[in-house]
Amino acid sequence: MPVRVEILSMHPNTIPGSTKLLRLVSARTDVALAIEAYDYYKTMSDSPFAEYFVFIMALSYGRPFFENHKVGGIQCDFPNYPDFPDDEMNTRHKRLIDLRNKFVAHSSADGTQIMIVPPGVKNPVTGGTLARFNHNIGKRFFLEPQYIDWLIQVVIAFMARLDIAVSDQIAQEFSQTTLTEPFELKTGWDTFSWTK
Repeated sequence: MPVRVEILSMHPNTIPGSTKLLRLVSARTDVALAIEAYDYYKTMSDSPFAEYFVFIMALSYGRPFFENHKVGGIQCDFPNYPDFPDDEMNTRHKRLIDLRNKFVAHSSADGTQIMIVPPGVKNPVTGGTLARFNHNIGKRFFLEPQYIDWLIQVVIAFMARLDIAVSDQIAQEFSQTTLTEPFELKTGWDTFSWTK
């Protein structure tokens, strides 16, 4: 698990790294966060807040598969993913991406149910009546523990691939250099600006 550090200033030794390395490390961090969210979900499964950790798991796992600012999507490095010999693993990936895209990161008709309550009619949810139209909304959830336990398997498998890819890429980029102390990669940290 990566150590979370808030960097307040640039490390005195910075070295340029490739966009590929930044993309791989970023993807690995996102997937590690998905696993961490799952771990929190397991410890809080009886809490009404447990669902939010499932949302974080789906969002974090899905992040690398979409265009990421200045680094691109992970398909650059894994163009055929999901490509597991076990078709069920490929299905787990697709289910997590659907969960992210249709229910968590974006709203969709697939995930939304709306009940209209006419004026003067008792609202079956609140028990009250209003002199104007009202509505109730329902969102679809997938919180059966066995389903979440089934999904996490593809996250763990992808993490194993990313661990190897990150290690190989670091070795490829820096094995020919003489390094004697930790250094920070130049990532463009200081070039962030808000959208106008």
